Amino acid sequence: MEVGSDDNRPELVFGLVGPAGVPLKQMSNVLKEHLKTFNYKSIDIHLSDLLKNFSGWTDEVNNGEYERIQHRQKMALQYRKMLNDGDGAALARSGIAEIRKQRSKITSNENIPASSQAYIIDQLKHPSEVELLREIYGASFILLAGHAHKGIRIENLAKQMAESDDKRVNGQYNSKADDIIDIDDSQEDKDGLGQNTRDTYPLADYFADLNLGNDANGIKRFIDLLFGHPFHTPYPKELAMYQAWSGSLRSSDHNRQVGAVIARHELKSDRVSNIDIVASGVNEVPRRGGGYYWTENSPDTRDQYLDANDDNRAEIIKRSALRELLERIKNLGWLNDERNKELPNKLARELLPNLKGTQFMNIGEFSRPVHAEMAALIDSAKRGVAVDGLSMYVTTFPCHNCAKHIIAAGIKQVIYLEPYPKSRANDLHPEEIELESINGKASDDKVAFTAFTGIAPRQYGCVFSMSARGTKKGLSLKEWEANKQSLSPRYVMRNSSEAYFLSERQELEKLPIEIYKHEKNK
Repeated sequence: MEVGSDDNRPELVFGLVGPAGVPLKQMSNVLKEHLKTFNYKSIDIHLSDLLKNFSGWTDEVNNGEYERIQHRQKMALQYRKMLNDGDGAALARSGIAEIRKQRSKITSNENIPASSQAYIIDQLKHPSEVELLREIYGASFILLAGHAHKGIRIENLAKQMAESDDKRVNGQYNSKADDIIDIDDSQEDKDGLGQNTRDTYPLADYFADLNLGNDANGIKRFIDLLFGHPFHTPYPKELAMYQAWSGSLRSSDHNRQVGAVIARHELKSDRVSNIDIVASGVNEVPRRGGGYYWTENSPDTRDQYLDANDDNRAEIIKRSALRELLERIKNLGWLNDERNKELPNKLARELLPNLKGTQFMNIGEFSRPVHAEMAALIDSAKRGVAVDGLSMYVTTFPCHNCAKHIIAAGIKQVIYLEPYPKSRANDLHPEEIELESINGKASDDKVAFTAFTGIAPRQYGCVFSMSARGTKKGLSLKEWEANKQSLSPRYVMRNSSEAYFLSERQELEKLPIEIYKHEKNK
C-alpha cells in the first residue's frame, strides 16, 4: 500500500443511489465521518438543488414535501428532454460543473486537483449518469447504493410529508408516498429519459442495508478496503454472489447474462458464518447429451451461430402465436375493412416490431437458453444434492417461471442482485413468496426474496486481491492503522486527474449555458 504526502493524494467522486424514501443521508454521514479518518475532506453536491440553474426552472407553488418532490421530478425530466435533444446524463453533467466550481474554490483553478478531497453526489437517478461518471473519472468514481424495505420507505416519506404540512401521518400520505416511489422507480417516458432508480441501483460498487440502521460497519469496511486494508476478507454472501456473477459471464444469451448458485448456510447469531456452494447454473442453450454449449463445442448451435438469414426462433414462435390471435380477431369482425383484407401472417409481421416492451414480447417461455436458476436446480439434481431449506444467490430477480420451480424445490431464500420488473412471480404466487424480507426471513414460512447487500461483484477482485501481502511493500495491520491519514486509495492513480480534466471540459461543452447556467470551461 502506497503511503504519500497530503499534497498529492487523488480526488474521489462518490455517487449515491437509492429508491425514494431510503435514508441515504445516514449512509452519507457515515461515509463522510469515516473518510475523515483517512484525512479526506468531503463536499456534498445535491443534484436536485442544481436544477435551479436550468433555464426551464420554475419555483414550487406549494411548500408541501409531496409537491416539492413531484415538482423536482418533473423539472428533472424536462431538463433531460431539453438538453442535447434528450440526455439521460443531464444531471450528471450538472454535477461535473459543480465539482469544477468547488475545486476552483479550493485550488483557485478548476484544472488543479484538490488533494485528499472527496465529492459526494446525492443522488443519481438514471443509468446514463453512472455510465458518464465512470467514463470520466474511472476508478476515482465509486457508487454507493442504499436499500430498505418498501414499507420503511413509505413510512419515511409519509412522515416527511406530514411534518411539512404540520399534520399527523395518515393513509393519505401513504398513498402519496407510494406515488412518489413509483415515479422514482421508473418514470414513464417514451424516450427513456424519466427517473429510473430501478436500473441505476444495480450498478453500485457497494450495497448498504439501511433497513435497521445506517450499515455503518459495512460502509466503513468497504472504505477501508478501498484504502488497502490488508486483512479484510469476503463475507460468505459476497463470495456466493461473486460466484454467481462470475458464472454469468459464461452465458452467450443476447438478452442478459445471469448466474445462480445454491448454497447451504451455517448460521451464528442470525449471521451467515460459513457457506457451502452445492450447485451452480447459468443461462445458456442446452446441448444434446446433457449440459450446455461451450465455445469449443462442435457443432455449436447457439443463437449467434445459427443461419444469420433466419429470424430469431423465439420471434418466429411469437409471430405464429400473434398470427393465431389476429386470425381469431379477424374472424370476429373486429378489424376495419382495410385490415380485414390482409392475411393474418402479414399483419403479424407488421405488428410484432411495434410490440416491443409489452408483456406479450416479454414472455420468456419461448427462449432457447435454460434459465440460470433452473440450471442450478438441474445441477443439484445431477449431483444428488437435496436443496430443501437452502438458499439461492442469483444475479437477477427470478422470472415467474423459475420462481414456481424454486418454490416447489423447497428453496427458502433467494438473494438477488438486480431487479427484474418483467417477472410476475409475486403476482402469481403471493401466498408462497415474501418480497423485500428483512434479514432473509419471511413470515408464515414463505420463500424470502431479498436484495443483496455487501460489496458488489464488480469490486470483488479489486478490493480483495492482496498482492502486496507478505512482501516488503505490504503493510502490516498495525502499520496500516498508523499510516491511515496518508494512504492513497488502492486502485486510483495519483495522476488520474490529468485524464479526467480533459474529459470534464469535453463533456461540459455539451452543457450549453443558455440551457444550464454554469461557469465557462477554461
